Amino acid sequence: MAKKVAILLVVSLISSAMLFSGTLSGYLTERMGWTYIASGSDVEMSIYPPEGVSAIADERIFYGQFTIGDSTVNIAIMNVEPPILWIDSDYDGCFLNNIPIKGQYRGTVINESRAYKFSQQLRVEYLSNGNSSYMTQDLEIHAILPKKEGVEVDYLLMSRREGLLEVDGELIGIALFPTAPDGLADKIDEVFIGIDLDRDGTIDMVHKNHELFEATSVIRINDKNYRVSEISRDGRKVTFEQVDEDAQNRPLLKKGSIAPLFEARDVHGKSFSMRDYLGNPIIVVVTSKTPLEVFNGGFPCATGDCEDTSREEKRLRSLLNELVTWNEYSAKPEIELLWLYSGDEITSADSLEEYSWLHLIADKSAVELYSTPLSNGMFLISKDGRIEYLDDYVLQAGDGPIPTYPVFRIPTFGLTSYIWFRELVFDK
Repeated sequence: MAKKVAILLVVSLISSAMLFSGTLSGYLTERMGWTYIASGSDVEMSIYPPEGVSAIADERIFYGQFTIGDSTVNIAIMNVEPPILWIDSDYDGCFLNNIPIKGQYRGTVINESRAYKFSQQLRVEYLSNGNSSYMTQDLEIHAILPKKEGVEVDYLLMSRREGLLEVDGELIGIALFPTAPDGLADKIDEVFIGIDLDRDGTIDMVHKNHELFEATSVIRINDKNYRVSEISRDGRKVTFEQVDEDAQNRPLLKKGSIAPLFEARDVHGKSFSMRDYLGNPIIVVVTSKTPLEVFNGGFPCATGDCEDTSREEKRLRSLLNELVTWNEYSAKPEIELLWLYSGDEITSADSLEEYSWLHLIADKSAVELYSTPLSNGMFLISKDGRIEYLDDYVLQAGDGPIPTYPVFRIPTFGLTSYIWFRELVFDK
C-alpha cells in the first residue's frame, strides 16, 4: 500500500511540474535495499571517544566516527567474541540509551583474525539551501578482531532510491545508486543510474548493460541523447539535459538475448571472429587471470589450502579441469572457451596452445563488451548464439536477499554433471 501511495505521489509531482525543452526530471521517493560495487569505507578507531561523546566505562571499547549525508555517526565497539556494537542513532552523544547489537560471525580471515557483521537502519539528515530532508539508510558495519588489542572497522551503505521519469508524456522507472562513502547523491561521478528503457517494469542490473549507467554517461532515451545535469543532495530528484553527444551502444547482456559478437586478434596475433564458432556451445570467461596461472597455481591459495581462495579462483580452476577431461575423454560436440583477459599484460607464452577449445583474447574492445563490475564473470552461450546462463551482479533489483558480490550461479565444481550444462552442449 505504501508503495502505491509513493508512486501516486510521484505521478502527481511530475504532472504538476513544468518541464523545459530538452530537460527531463525524475522524482524518486522510495528507498530500497541494495549493495553496490565497492569495498567498505574504513573507520578510524580509538580508545578515546570523539569530542562531545560520552565514554562507556569499559577499557575493551573502541570508538569511531563517520559521516552519512549531513549526519555525523558515532559508534562504539566492545572488543569481545562476539563483538558488541553501539550506534548513537539519536545523535545525542550518549551510547547507553541505544540498544547494543551483537556481531554476526563471518569467518576467519588473514592471520587468524575473525570477521563480524552488524546491520542497522539509521535515519540520516540531508541539508540543502537551509532545508532538511531525511532518509532511512541501511547500514552494514564490519569488524575484524585480531588476537591482540584493537579492532579493524569498515562500513557500507546499502540503500537506493526508486521513482519515475517523465519522457515525452510517458512515465518510466528510474533508480539511483549513490556509491560515495557518505551516500550523497549530488556527487554525480559516484552515482549509478538505472532506467527501464525497454519498459518491461524491471531495471536490468547487469553492469554496463542497456539499462544501467554511470551518471556521467550519455544516455539514449527515445532517440535523444541526455546527460545527468543535477542530482539533489538526498537523491530525490534527478535532472537530465539533452546533449549533442553520441551515447555509447550498450549490449543486451540478459538471459535469452542474442550474445554480442566481436572480431579481434588473439594473443598469438591470429584473427578471431566469434561468429565462426556459432553452432557450438560457447563459454565466455572474463578474468584478470591467465589460464596458465590457473593450471600452475598462480592464484594465492590456489590449491585450496587456505580460506582466502575466492570462489572465482576455485571456479576457474574447476572449469578448466572439467573441460580438459571433457575434451580428452568424452565423445561430444566441440565446446568453445573464450578467455577474455582483463589484466594489464599478456603474451602468447601465457596461453595453453595444446587445447584448441581455448581462445585467449586480450583485445580491449572485446573484453569491454562482456566486462563485469569486478573484471570477472562467466557467460554460457547456446549453439544458436543466445545467452543461456550468466552471473548475477551486485547491482541487482528486486526484493529479497541482495548479494554482496557477484553471485556465481554457474556451479563451481562438477560442471558437467549438471543437467543444464548437458542441455547446453547437446540439445541447444
